Parts: sequence; C-alpha cells; structure tokens
Amino acid sequence: MQNWPIHFKDKLIIGNPEAEIGIVSLWTPINQITDRLDKSTFALAGQLYSKEGINYIIRNILANPQIRLIIICGEERVGSGQALINLLDKGVDKDNKIINTEMAQIHKEIPLEAIDNFRTNVKYKNLIGVYDHSQVTKEINHYQAQNSTWAEPQVFPEAEIEFDGVMPTDQSFFKIRKKYAGEVWLEILKKIMKFGTIRESFHGNNCKELFNITAVITDEEPNDFKLFPYFQITEKDIKDYLPKFMTGEKGTADYTYGERLWNFPKIDGQNLKYNQVDDVIIDYLSRYPTDRAAVANIFGIQDHTAKSSPCMTFLQVTNVEEKLELTAYFRSHDIFGGWLLNAFGLRTLQKYIADKLKMPLGNLNIISNCAHIYDNNWQITQELIAKYGQELDCSSDPRGYIVISIANNKIIAKHISPNGKALQEFKQDGREEKAAMKLYNQLVMADVVSLIPHAFDLGTEFQKAEIAIKQGLDYTQDQPLEF
Repeated sequence: MQNWPIHFKDKLIIGNPEAEIGIVSLWTPINQITDRLDKSTFALAGQLYSKEGINYIIRNILANPQIRLIIICGEERVGSGQALINLLDKGVDKDNKIINTEMAQIHKEIPLEAIDNFRTNVKYKNLIGVYDHSQVTKEINHYQAQNSTWAEPQVFPEAEIEFDGVMPTDQSFFKIRKKYAGEVWLEILKKIMKFGTIRESFHGNNCKELFNITAVITDEEPNDFKLFPYFQITEKDIKDYLPKFMTGEKGTADYTYGERLWNFPKIDGQNLKYNQVDDVIIDYLSRYPTDRAAVANIFGIQDHTAKSSPCMTFLQVTNVEEKLELTAYFRSHDIFGGWLLNAFGLRTLQKYIADKLKMPLGNLNIISNCAHIYDNNWQITQELIAKYGQELDCSSDPRGYIVISIANNKIIAKHISPNGKALQEFKQDGREEKAAMKLYNQLVMADVVSLIPHAFDLGTEFQKAEIAIKQGLDYTQDQPLEF
C-alpha cells in the first residue's frame, strides 16, 4: 500500500512491507532491537508507550494485512504490552473496551468485525522483558511465512474527539495554593467545573462535585481582605458574617460555627458547654506550643440525627516553623455559595488565636471533602471563569527553583531553596541519548518540583541544554539558542 504505514510513519522503523512480522518493543528504544536485525525479515517495528497506541497498531496492520505475527518485547511500564495480548486473546466488550484491561479502549470507528478479523489472523509471541535482539532473531527465523495477505486493506476514519465537559482525573486530592482567598476560590471553581462529576444532591437538585480539595491561603490579611471583581459577595456581607464565626450567639439559625466554637452545645445528660477557642485551643497551645492536640470539634454526635448539621466538622491549630497555622475540614462544602465567607471567617479566627499567643500568622488550610457547585450556579460560574479565570499562574514553586548551566559537556542543575540556600546539584552528560529526560527523571525522583508550570519550564530548558551540547552551541537559561 502506498504511503504505508498510515500512522506515525516518522516514528517507526520500516522494513520490508511484504514481510509478515511486526515488532513492538514497548518502552525500550526500538533501535536497540532493530539495529542488529535484517530489515528484510520484518515489515514494521515501533514502541508502544501507551494502551492508546494499540489502536494504531490495528489501523496500520489492517491497512496492510500482510502482518501475521507480532513480537512483543522490551520493557513493560504501563501495561501496554499485556493490554495488546489481552486484545488478541480475549477481544473487546460491547463498548470496544479490551476485556480484563483497565483504561484500554479501541476506537469506535474500528468496527467489531474488523477487530475480530485482526484477532483471528494475527498471532503474537510474548517476549515482554526480553531486550536481547538474538531472541527476536530466533523467533523471526522460526516463523513460516504464508506469502499472502489475509484481507483487503482497510482504512477507518480518525477517532472523533469525545468530550462531555468532564476531564478524567483520579478524584483524589487537589492542592490549590495562592496568596489570597479570592484567588483560591476562582481556581476551585475551575477545578470543579472541569473535573467534577454530576450527582444528585441531598436537596434533590444536581450538583457538580469533586472530592478532597485542599486550599492553602498564605497572605490574606484579616484586617484588610483582598476583594476581587468576580466576587458574588460584598464587603458588607463579609462583615455581617464574621460574628457568626467570632461569637457564640446562635440567633435564629439551627446552628452557627461560632456557637459550636465558643459555646459548644451541651449533650443530653450534661450541663457542660465549651469555649473551644479560649479554654481549649489557646490554653493548650500556651502550655504545649508544639503539640498537636489543639483541636476543636464542630460536629457533635447528636448531629447525626439533627435536621440540619454543620458542614465544617473539625479544625486544628498548629505551630509550624513558629507560625500559627489553622486547618479546617468540611465534610460537605458549597463552594460557590459558602466557601469565601467560610474562608474569611476562618482567617479572622486564626488571627484572633495568633494574637492571643503572640505568634505571626501562618497558612490557612481548608480541606473540602465533598466540594460542589449546585446546578443553578453553573452558568454564572462558567461566565466568571471565562472572564476572569484565563490567566496563567506564574507562582513560584514552594520547593525552590533550578539554576541550569552547562560545563564540560554536562548539564548542571542546581536546586536552590526559596530563601536562596543551595540544596543539591544534579548532573547529566549531555552527549548521551535522551539526556534531558534522564536529568529530569533525577529531579522527579528527588521530589524537587511541585508545580506543573515549573515542570514544563524545566523540561524545555533541559532540552535546550542538551541540544546546545550536541550542536556545540552556547547555552544561557531562559534565553533562546543562537544557531
């Protein structure tokens, strides 16, 4: 077939299109296998980094149905080799998902009949974990060619983009760290609208929900809250809300957080009420400044049967590097309607405790186990994100920064702490194959990087440094190469 292979032609080793063997080396560089093979003995060879790549193996072979044997060898990292074996052994289910394989789906544009025809006529040899070209040669020599195609060539439409508005994610912890509560709030809205799943709420309407969002607010000044133009609350709303955090008065509400903190309701059979701020947290930390038992419970055992129970259930105050940090946990959190006021209330409470203990303010941490936005707020949330949420975050990495240079054909990456202290140094011979990747892997293993933009930037710089060494060019960090 002319212009075959039809996918990733520039990434594959093309041998003899009339041959009946294909070679898949998984994560092992394909040239390590094919450089010592006779190219006339195989049709095509390439790597299979991901399970998605199985689709293009099928497409290429069905476009030239000469290949009857796939030799699967090399290093297995993400289960792509076993997924290919599962496809050939077990096929796909009604949704085109490879049977007994997680997160592996064949494009719906490839019909089941074609998949079955592929499975019937293409066999495999499992050499996963084998890197020796001689073993591959042995299998090639054992193969008995049939010298015929097993079907008419078929080409299928490209896979369509199928995006329902919800990005895939592991639904685990999301950390958002910003200077001000308003910045964090906007970022949480973006995360929920992008990754949240739609669920029916306790109240009968729908909400988009995301689990375990951890917000870190570093610089909010309790006496001068920073207000943003996208807020749906006013300065008056904040002032009116703060007494609900800072006093024990219940008023007409079923409960207030202030009531639970400053005047915790008595339990049946007891006459005790607790000021958990002054008499528990402040008292305890004044006696044991570095201990971890300065906690307050907001959710009582009686709340399991109450008609209305607190969403904030627990808070803890700790001494972190001689600064007073406060961490609050919400079992359920209305992000659009309640999060900002909660954050301002907590920051005010944190300031009160810090002043009493004569300590500087540290971070405010808010953990929202079930963070949600109700359906009646989805449209306005999207409008706010479209108007205000498109700026790139250029925050400094709290783990420090990297100074990159080259010397004696080596890429040198010095890890500097945020306060300017040299922490560690990484070196990589820039003449080696994939030198930039090897260096970046060193930093990943050392847990140097915590922010995605920082990671992208370092990847770009390491690649530039590798090119500079291999091309004999000068390299200066954050400057273009001069060819």
